[in-house]
Amino acid sequence: MNLTAFLIKNNIEFEFLEKKSTRHAQEASEVSNIPLDKIAKTIVFVDRDSRPLIAIIKADHNVSRHKLQSHSGSKSVRLASEEIAEKATSYPTGGIPPIGHRNKLPVFLDKELLNREYVWCGGGTRTRLVKLKMKDIIRLNDPTICDLQR
Repeated sequence: MNLTAFLIKNNIEFEFLEKKSTRHAQEASEVSNIPLDKIAKTIVFVDRDSRPLIAIIKADHNVSRHKLQSHSGSKSVRLASEEIAEKATSYPTGGIPPIGHRNKLPVFLDKELLNREYVWCGGGTRTRLVKLKMKDIIRLNDPTICDLQR
């Protein structure tokens, strides 16, 4: 999936920031000088039937699996392997954007992100961040908005 083409096709205002390759939001924050609380991480989980689902949360917080299970109606959820995450979204872990995934997946968005006009997120590769407006992330995902914080 070409993230740039997806963003242009969907009339999304965006800004890319090239950086050194990172796998985690903390590293991305350090190399880009963007504060961790201005970054949103997109994390792929799988339910007990191995169906992928996505959680989007501020990078300075962690997802409560218990809360995600409750909001998704799943008996159990676990972090997806890198292979499953990439197959489901078409992006590598550490670069998964909150929109433009290969498959339409259930998305759970932490309610604390609602007070942000925009966030920096995975930019489709491990060497790029993208700045997106929250309203566009919500419009393109139609997410379940809930409390996901551990």
